[in-house]
Amino acid sequence: MRSVFAATVLGACGIAVLAPAAPVAAQPKELPAKVVTLSGQAETYQKGAPKWEPAKLRAELVQGDGARTLSGGRLVLMTTSGQALRLAQFTQVFFKDGEPGAGEPTRVRLDGGWLWVAVAPGATGSARIEVDTGPSIVTVRGSGVGIRISRDGSVLVRVYHGTAVCAGSGGQPAWERSLTDDQELSVSPAGAAGETRGLSREKGDADWVRWNEEQDHAGPYGGKPPKK
Repeated sequence: MRSVFAATVLGACGIAVLAPAAPVAAQPKELPAKVVTLSGQAETYQKGAPKWEPAKLRAELVQGDGARTLSGGRLVLMTTSGQALRLAQFTQVFFKDGEPGAGEPTRVRLDGGWLWVAVAPGATGSARIEVDTGPSIVTVRGSGVGIRISRDGSVLVRVYHGTAVCAGSGGQPAWERSLTDDQELSVSPAGAAGETRGLSREKGDADWVRWNEEQDHAGPYGGKPPKK
């Protein structure tokens, strides 16, 4: 699915209509997640459906469902306790199947693009978010964390505030890194972790980062005021 996504978003054009997914029994308490912000082109996928459909505000996603943004698109998913998943353009995520056990995080698969995860300080159990990027697993606690998958499959994890734990997901000797405020980590497509380093800011990403920092600072996520 990750490789299919890269080709699909570049060739996407039309949009149809999607009704909100119906709630499913025995969902973890953080799901369904709801589409609370929608700008530009974005689509959602309901497990078992034959195709993607255009996203709609207040649409609900459960396990096995997905969301993606196309050119110029921006979409925010909110879990039941208020944790946020914010998708920049050309980003695709799925909620992984399987209800998490007691104390386990809500699990998301990032297939490509740039995902910002905002989790309120003190979040425990399924209120935490675990993002599977392929080469690594990123667990977000009370934080604002940007996770980007590049075209070559490498992963960049940036912690703008709070903490995150990154770990290898196979193919390399086991490793784990804890990141805190203003730190970042690169992971190769094969799953090898680089050295933890200070947070870098790229000019081309400034608008997206600032928008997220504003959202975190205004919300319950403990974010710092955006840098000028």
